[in-house]
Amino acid sequence: MESLKLILKLILTPFLSVSILFFTESSLFLYPLIFSIILSLSNYNLFRFDLPIGILLGIIYSYIAFFVGYFGYAVFYKAIELIGIVNDITIGEWFYTDLAFCIAVFIIAPYLTMYLQKLLFKSTKTKLTYWIISITTFVFVMISFVNSDQDVKNFFNIMNLWQLIIMFGLQLVINQKVISGKLKSGNEKPAHNTVYN
Repeated sequence: MESLKLILKLILTPFLSVSILFFTESSLFLYPLIFSIILSLSNYNLFRFDLPIGILLGIIYSYIAFFVGYFGYAVFYKAIELIGIVNDITIGEWFYTDLAFCIAVFIIAPYLTMYLQKLLFKSTKTKLTYWIISITTFVFVMISFVNSDQDVKNFFNIMNLWQLIIMFGLQLVINQKVISGKLKSGNEKPAHNTVYN
């Protein structure tokens, strides 16, 4: 039963977060709020802090990562454009836009979100944590190259997909100790009783 609850938490919370955003047609600026509240409430027993403080810090960290990505996009766009002008490279505005968006929104913001959020929870300072964060960010970047659908009416538009992947990655990071315990207990073979006549 505990294993089923864990699996449901890992899988359903990312979809719950995206569903709320999609069906309520929430503003982009509410994404960090809903993301952090759902993440906090689904893992309230694993906080390093009291619940109210943990939720508050989670919201603050989410908005820090959000605005770094939001304003970072403009900064990277201008920087890439300037490099192109200085070096007399004419590639096209679409290239500057896509590259700046990829760096700010698909690399820095996800990595920062996962790094900051993991600080709120117990048993996340492991090598596995950094592997999960790195792989999650890498997978997300790969998907971003093939998914160009920006239609907000699509459940799997790029911003909802962002939430889905990062939330799942964070659930793995936060619950890694529980997952490891379940895997170890499942692999342990029951001892054979020796019967003596």
